[in-house]
Amino acid sequence: MEFRQLEYFCTISELENFTRTAEALHVSQPSVTKAIKALEAELGVMLINRSQKHVSLTEQGKVFLLHAQRIMQDAAFAKKDMMRYRSDRQDIIHFGMPPMVEGYLFPDFFMKFKEEVPDVMLDVQEFSDSDEVRQRAENGELDFGIVMGSDEEHPEHTMPLMQDTMVLCLPPEHPLADEPSVSFDELRHEKFIMQQPNTYQYRQIMDHCGEYGYVPDIVLCTSQLKTIKQLVANGSGISVLPNFVTQMENIFVRRPLSPSMGVQASLFWGENKNLSRADTRFMQFMKEYTETPDFQQHFRHC
Repeated sequence: MEFRQLEYFCTISELENFTRTAEALHVSQPSVTKAIKALEAELGVMLINRSQKHVSLTEQGKVFLLHAQRIMQDAAFAKKDMMRYRSDRQDIIHFGMPPMVEGYLFPDFFMKFKEEVPDVMLDVQEFSDSDEVRQRAENGELDFGIVMGSDEEHPEHTMPLMQDTMVLCLPPEHPLADEPSVSFDELRHEKFIMQQPNTYQYRQIMDHCGEYGYVPDIVLCTSQLKTIKQLVANGSGISVLPNFVTQMENIFVRRPLSPSMGVQASLFWGENKNLSRADTRFMQFMKEYTETPDFQQHFRHC
């Protein structure tokens, strides 16, 4: 079985035509036909149904397509990963983070990293939640990601970066706005404005409300932190957000939760990742950056 045969097969499954497949791959049509027939002969099954004007996959072909696509994807990831080690190419680190992090935690980090490590490029992408960041890092699509979670979570392939506390966000005129601290038991009749269901914030709120025997009344789930803050300020509901996201706000009231709810930001990489020289430099810089007095004073509130 040759990689070329898999490429032809995946392409013809999409285009459903031998001629268009040959044109798309810049080869002759007989070459495509010969490669597919050889693949079918090796596997001992018919992959292509040629009885119709537009070719289609047989049932066996549909099953084999799943394997072929996985092989093609793995090959693409392998090629991408090996590009990091070429001496004629600038090192690129593919970096992901959830929405809560990008605008608040490290806007200064990337500028300083570029100044001190100019030969390494950061490709920064935002994803819907920490679970997606973890999954993409495990799949090899990302070199690293920042994830939010409990300060009790310490997998081997993570580096703790920052610890913070979650705070209750209330409209200015809310009856609980003058309380020194608030428990989740006191919030059973409130309307909650939440982040998306897979986020750390959402899961923690559901768990804490469940401990007091109720399900929160959720009026909106959104990934837009500005929207959450504005709706709280307008009196549309309450929310629970990390201190670092809310500490500069004056449009709503912030109150401690009792008992307190911790949150940790960590650097995450895939369990099977082989660290390159650029990866090691990136990790070292991030470790040194998050240990500086300015960073610690600004973000550590536990």
